[in-house]
Amino acid sequence: MTQVQRSSTPRLSRQRRYRRLLFGSIGAGVLASLALRFLDYPVLGEAVYWLGIVAALVAWRGTDVALFDERDRSLERRASQLTMTVAAVVLVLGASAARLGATLGLFEVSPFLSGALYGYVGLFGLFALCYLWVRART
Repeated sequence: MTQVQRSSTPRLSRQRRYRRLLFGSIGAGVLASLALRFLDYPVLGEAVYWLGIVAALVAWRGTDVALFDERDRSLERRASQLTMTVAAVVLVLGASAARLGATLGLFEVSPFLSGALYGYVGLFGLFALCYLWVRART
């Protein structure tokens, strides 16, 4: 029993270390990028952002340890389903309210809101394409 615990502990420790490196690289890249943009260094900010992304990719692909397990995949699936449900409700209600409000002359729909609603439509279009692609592969 202790043999199994000792052999799995280094793997879990490495998994935690590489996951922290993965998410920490992204977080540090984003925060440093925002700070540099605020200080009026947009090109340097973008470079630092991409440096964080590349470091995250190296952490993700540069280890033989699986960084995500079945529990992570289950949580991700549930969160994705919840996100799509909330986005669907926002799209249905928002698009209907925008059409009715504009038609009845209650308000004018701003280009920003129209763009956001079309962004939701694009999200669902992308979801449909991904669903079909995954279904065809299985």
